[in-house]
Amino acid sequence: MGRDFGHGFSEGMKISHSGNQSVEQAINFRIATLMPKDFSSFKDSVYNEKTGSYVPVAYTQMVTNVKVDRSTWMMVAQVISGLLAVFAIIASTVLFIQLIVAINKSDIFNWKNVRRLRWLGVALLLNFISEAVPALMNDYELSSVFSLSGYSMETSIDSVMLVILGLVSLIVGEVFAIGLKMKEEQDLTI
Repeated sequence: MGRDFGHGFSEGMKISHSGNQSVEQAINFRIATLMPKDFSSFKDSVYNEKTGSYVPVAYTQMVTNVKVDRSTWMMVAQVISGLLAVFAIIASTVLFIQLIVAINKSDIFNWKNVRRLRWLGVALLLNFISEAVPALMNDYELSSVFSLSGYSMETSIDSVMLVILGLVSLIVGEVFAIGLKMKEEQDLTI
């Protein structure tokens, strides 16, 4: 995500200085995630510069430039999702660093860390959602104007690990909370 964001930002800056036609082309760039319908034969080929011959290939992802009628609400939703992703990445990084600092100080089982773990889980899940929404919107827009014979369009959500990490963080936060409640009850009975 970060490398793609940085590359997209630098390319956008170049395009903004070059003129209107380049801006129109940049708006129409789409990433198509494909799945070959038949794995037994490779219908496409690319030129191998090392051997000087064509080699058979099957594409799983490509960048294409097709005219897509974009609605304003989809563009706004993608911008909001991008800003939300940046916020979620920064928040999760800060929370993770705060958690590590607290653990290094041997200040592990307290309510601040429970809140940090819960917010870290929420930030990671929010990051997943903010990356999945634009990917699904891209796939929806692209499927209405682009098709290749021998391939089916696939959804291109790559950040499923964020869901797992977010849920693990929420579970660990709840385990910490239950442990702290039990400790408080035990302190009251003594």
